[in-house]
Amino acid sequence: MSNESNELWRRSSVFTGETPSVLVVDDEPTVLETLTHQLGTDYRVITAPDGLTALEMLENGGPVAVVISDMRMPDMDGIELLGHVRLKYPDITRVLHTAQGDLTSAISAINTGQVFRFLCKPCPTRELRATVRDALEQHRLVSAEREILDKTLRGSLQALFGCLELASPQAFARAGRIRDLVGSLCGELGLGNAWEIEVAAMASQLGAVTLPPSVLEKLDRGMPLPEDEQKMIDAMPGTAIRLLGEVPMLENVIEIIRGLRPAGGVHWHAPEEADPVVAAAVAVLRAATDFEAFTSRGVAAEHAIAAMADQGDHDGPVLAALRRIRGIEAEHETVHALRIGELEVGMRIAEDIVAVNGLVLIGRGILVTEMLLERLTNYKHIVELIEPVWAVVPDAGTRTNAPDAGTRTNAPDAGARATAPEADTGTGRSPGKGQGSGRGTAPGATPVAA
Repeated sequence: MSNESNELWRRSSVFTGETPSVLVVDDEPTVLETLTHQLGTDYRVITAPDGLTALEMLENGGPVAVVISDMRMPDMDGIELLGHVRLKYPDITRVLHTAQGDLTSAISAINTGQVFRFLCKPCPTRELRATVRDALEQHRLVSAEREILDKTLRGSLQALFGCLELASPQAFARAGRIRDLVGSLCGELGLGNAWEIEVAAMASQLGAVTLPPSVLEKLDRGMPLPEDEQKMIDAMPGTAIRLLGEVPMLENVIEIIRGLRPAGGVHWHAPEEADPVVAAAVAVLRAATDFEAFTSRGVAAEHAIAAMADQGDHDGPVLAALRRIRGIEAEHETVHALRIGELEVGMRIAEDIVAVNGLVLIGRGILVTEMLLERLTNYKHIVELIEPVWAVVPDAGTRTNAPDAGTRTNAPDAGARATAPEADTGTGRSPGKGQGSGRGTAPGATPVAA
């Protein structure tokens, strides 16, 4: 934050306490003084002279309930500023303060959902205060709705996705990997509706319950598909939309999933009339989904991102964020070969955990929890598991491997799935072509007797 912004922040440090905070943005000091005088008796008023300063204050400060912005300002006009606010802070109510000559733009902004209401300059005190009261009520309703989502809807969705885990562990694991990448991208890009995109990421794989096991196996391995099987894959978003269609308050999630379905042709572009928030979410989810598809085929991360860029239908800022994320993560990911009993909470499964009959029990990418360890213990009583298993170990430099356990360190931008060293599977076939599911054992792997 600039020195000028710091000084403004020092004078406007009013983000604490019970009184609602209102951020007023205008490049005319007299207007800021007038609005502060009109509102200051009932609200904590923060002022900013331009859009960039306002965004800095929102980024570095505490909660704000309402933003009132002038229309015409240098560098960033009011509609652009409030568009950024909507994208990063969707719960904040947005009000446009404009002159008579800007009414057409203001009405358009309201009709497209960019702002809650507009005020004409000069605005009478009674009208201004009434608008702020309504804006605060809108903020309260939006916040209450989000609380309901947290308490009820998330539980329902967890039950739904739990069914996906039981029906298809591989699809559930793939959805989890996409969701985790979506979360990282949202954090890197500063998107405020991450939960909707993460739900869409998980829901996008619900259609996997309709796929034959052979098609699921090919999808998880990134293998080429004949036309009839590819049509099954292309229909997955439609299946998810139908399953979620009767669930309330998931309209944006459904629109995000709908955006995964190209209208035709090789390349995909978001329609110009698309809601900016939904369009940004679709761009993130499509990038995460395509990246997962490339890396599941063994393509290195840097090559996967390059191929996505060559397609010409991915957003440049999203790909740039993806490059940064892969660079950061790769420095801390070391994959270890461990016995089942050596797995600990907080590790992440790097390769599918498979029974000797080829059945995939736990998909790669799943975080190790107490419940997962209990499930594995139960599995060992009824089926033979292939060991060692591959897992990403947090702070791997402080951990000592078990005897004969291999270690793989992901180089920067290395593929999400490192290839295990060759092993004698005893089948006369190359690694990765082992029994049952076509998977081979890890180096030195031995079945675990029940």
